[in-house]
Formats: sequence, structure tokens, C-alpha cells
Amino acid sequence: MLNLALDTATPWGRFALARDTELLGYRPLNIQGSYADALMPVITDLLAEAGCTLDQVGGIGITMGPGSFTGVRIGVATAKALAYALDCELVAVTTLEAMAGALLADHGSADLAVPVLDARRGEVFAGVFARESGWVRPLSPPAARSPERWWQEVMTLVEDPEAPIYGGEGAHLLLGQGDGLRPELKAVGEPRLRPWSSSHPRTAAALALAMAAPGVLPRVHPFALTPEYMRVSDAEIKRRVDLTPHAPANGIPDFEGGGTPS
Repeated sequence: MLNLALDTATPWGRFALARDTELLGYRPLNIQGSYADALMPVITDLLAEAGCTLDQVGGIGITMGPGSFTGVRIGVATAKALAYALDCELVAVTTLEAMAGALLADHGSADLAVPVLDARRGEVFAGVFARESGWVRPLSPPAARSPERWWQEVMTLVEDPEAPIYGGEGAHLLLGQGDGLRPELKAVGEPRLRPWSSSHPRTAAALALAMAAPGVLPRVHPFALTPEYMRVSDAEIKRRVDLTPHAPANGIPDFEGGGTPS
């Protein structure tokens, strides 16, 4: 089946197309403005380069947040619309889950991942994940906390703080750097190259490939999917309003998605 995966939750857009376990195309695209004008063209180009058409897509994967409020909204709305219009499967994971899946896909010898995004306001979005059944499971679910609280959580869950793969543009806030490196990491001896990265991992590629495994990632009805912001926006605080998306009404029929296998 042809699977299309999208990650618009951060300015570091990641897009991928896979047929079963074969990656047909991968496109990183850093966005300075809005995804509103860039998203559909990059999808069209990705399909064209692989010699495929949109009506052949049997599954849509999307990161549903946290991240940029606008980027998350645009990505989730586009994924829902495509899945409904194409009558295909829809998979949604948090941005941090996709980051963890990508970090562990790139580091086959590791079993733990700690993805981190800068959440501003003195906090980071982070989570602790373990490799499981071709994907990941959360040991500590994603949340917005101070770097200090998240480091305490890592030290509680992980016997060796060197064991996880750390990644994402907020990793330096969690780990420190230079003279400000966490004492538990300083104490391991001479400086050495560590497999940590501040760059945004290949989230869409990992998600598109994982979608091929039966039963690993649950499917969701397009009407039931809402963004996962994990906290209110600055605009809501300033205006003293709550714009959290309402949970869908009960009684949404099962949606298996009958996209054309290709």
C-alpha cells in the first residue's frame, strides 16, 4: 500500500512517501512562513517524483502536535481532508513519538530515545520512548515541563543517562552544553562524540515506513482527530480565551479507510 506521511508541526517540515517497506521519496522542507501555500505543492512534487498519483495513496500519516500551533492545524486539517476525500486510512501520532521513531530508526543499536522541542516560556516538550515492535512506546508520555523536571524524569526512568538517543532542537536545553552540561553526563570521563543531534529527525520517513506494519499504529477516523497542542497558546493567554478543540461527538462510525492498494 502507498503511504504518505506529513510532519508540519515545526518549521522543519518532513514529508515522505513509501510503498509498504520501500521508501519511495523523502523531502525535508524548512518553512519560514506558513505551510498554507507550501504543503500541497510539496505533496504533489513528492508523488510526481515517485511516478505516483494522489488517488493511489492508501494511507495518510500525520504528526498531530505539539509544535507550532499554525503548522499543526494546517497539517492535521490537510491530513483529515485527504483521508476523507480519498477514503483511505489515517494514522496520527504526536510529534515527539514520530521523532523518537525516527531517532531509533537511525540508531539501530539504541533502545531508548528522548526527543525534545523548545516549548518556550522556560519549558520543553519532551518524552521518553522505548523501541517496541517496529515502532516505539512511551515510558513517560509527551508533555510540556521545565528542562529540570524532564531531566529528573529521565534520571528516574533510565539507569544510564548516556543510553538514550537525544534529539531535536530543544536537546541542548535538556542536556546543557559546554560548561553547562548536566553533571551526570560530565562525570563519565573524557569528552567524546555522542550520537545526539539538535536537528529535526526524519519523522515522516519513519512514520511512512512504520505504517506498513499491521497493527503497529492505530487508525483514526478523520472526524475524530483533533490537534494535540499540550498547552494553550500565547494568544489564548493574552485574550483570556480557551480555543482548545472540542472532542468529537460520540457515535462517529468506524472508519477503516478503503484506499486503493498500490
